[in-house]
Amino acid sequence: MMALLFVSCDSSISGNPNANQPPDTQLSVRDASLLDNLGDDERLVSTVRITWSGDDPDGFVKGYEVRFFDQLLGEEEQEWSFTTTTDSLFLLPIRRGDRVSDVVFEVRAVDEEDLADPSPARTIYPIQNSPPTIRISPFDLPPDTTFNVMSIGWVAEDPDGDSNLARIDVSFNDSLNYVALPPDVSLATFVLPQTEPGAQGHVVDAQVFAGRGFESTGVTVPGVRINDVNTLYVRAADQTDTTSVRVEYSWFVKGKTSNVLYVNDFRRATHPVVSAYHLDLLRSYLPAGTPVDIWDITTPFTTGSSGNFPRSGLLPPTAQPSLERFMQGYDYIYWVASSTTDQITGNNLPFVAPILEPFFENGGKMMVHSPIQLPVDPEEIATNAATLLLPLNSLTTFPDSLRQTLRLLSRSPVSTTASLPGVAQPLPELKMNGFVINTLPYVASSSALIPLYDAQFQYITRVGNRRGIWPGPSTIASMSDDRRVALFSIPLVNEANGSPLVIGADDNPDAARDAVHLILESLGFPQ
Repeated sequence: MMALLFVSCDSSISGNPNANQPPDTQLSVRDASLLDNLGDDERLVSTVRITWSGDDPDGFVKGYEVRFFDQLLGEEEQEWSFTTTTDSLFLLPIRRGDRVSDVVFEVRAVDEEDLADPSPARTIYPIQNSPPTIRISPFDLPPDTTFNVMSIGWVAEDPDGDSNLARIDVSFNDSLNYVALPPDVSLATFVLPQTEPGAQGHVVDAQVFAGRGFESTGVTVPGVRINDVNTLYVRAADQTDTTSVRVEYSWFVKGKTSNVLYVNDFRRATHPVVSAYHLDLLRSYLPAGTPVDIWDITTPFTTGSSGNFPRSGLLPPTAQPSLERFMQGYDYIYWVASSTTDQITGNNLPFVAPILEPFFENGGKMMVHSPIQLPVDPEEIATNAATLLLPLNSLTTFPDSLRQTLRLLSRSPVSTTASLPGVAQPLPELKMNGFVINTLPYVASSSALIPLYDAQFQYITRVGNRRGIWPGPSTIASMSDDRRVALFSIPLVNEANGSPLVIGADDNPDAARDAVHLILESLGFPQ
């Protein structure tokens, strides 16, 4: 008999498992200290890119912990920060007021079981603080003369990294005492309170707004002198309180004294004659003693009737935010221009018109005196903001057989076409008292416009023969039906000698002034 012997085998593993091994960490800079490798003149800037790596003998590295501190402060209570990256740009600390510092940088790998390298990779970086720099931006300069709103821009940089910038210091007329702005402010708009007329040398505080968005900073800067030249000092300061060399810019600041603005945009050397007429017309309408702020944007003057020329250097380089806020500060604008519709780049009103909507939304009213001319570039008809602003539907068009010009002869009638809303007195009938060739009639036929005057123009053939009465559109004065803007397109005064170019049909020399007064009344100018 055979016996079978079965032997079982125990396959379990006995013994203690191996303990988790810590990871190891390496810095790309292998030296324990760079102090011996770099002299004082070779110290690094405080912004340093540092790279590291790690490996784990029995697992994987899930991340790293880094810390850095001034060697003189020691490592006690210095906290670690976790990251999964293997390099970064660090702004190493320099004690406030110190020029140099020796900064310890440590990094340790951490494995999947949260075990950190017990011997972190470590080196010492000798760094030095470099002073920041600042320069005035040539693209954001105030013009030579401003009223109570003015913007200026600058570019501040720090060799140690822009994060090392601590503030921007600004001051008016005082190079020793500054007011601090946040370091990210690169465009500041200063807004002054309204002052009394003739406040020569009156000193006020300026509220500061930041950026194109006109964000309030809650900061005020003292020392702005009204009706005087002012110098703005600007400097940058870094985290160590080291400041840049200061820069400065000077310009004349006029006081805002009124809610009525007269804009002298008649860009010819003869503008004093035209301006005197219209200022007298405006002031004789307003309540006695009402101040009027005068904004002169005539220069550079123009010669001839056409051609390219730059817009006035008395405008800021960009319309926002200073120009928009400046115009918004008025309730009534009386604008006299030598040209507005013939081109966009050289005229002033096309530059200002796009930012006038806040002015109108606040209830603003505007009277414009400007000739109407065809654009040099026909494609600008639809894009000229001044044309879109004015109370007209379209410009005059000509057949090929005629010159693109019309003439107003002396004694030609200027006839009323509608009554003024809100005004009991009718507009006076007028006529020409001189010869005019520098303006055209226009179309004002929609329900949104109120044509006020027509004029009897004569047309000219291509060969120069003068023919009969122009049969096309003949409007030369109109108003928007919301009574916020009005236009008078024929000149009222001879710019050479000041004699009236438009008089009453009954020969009354003041009839044109009376007509404009009635238009101002309908617009709602104060009386």
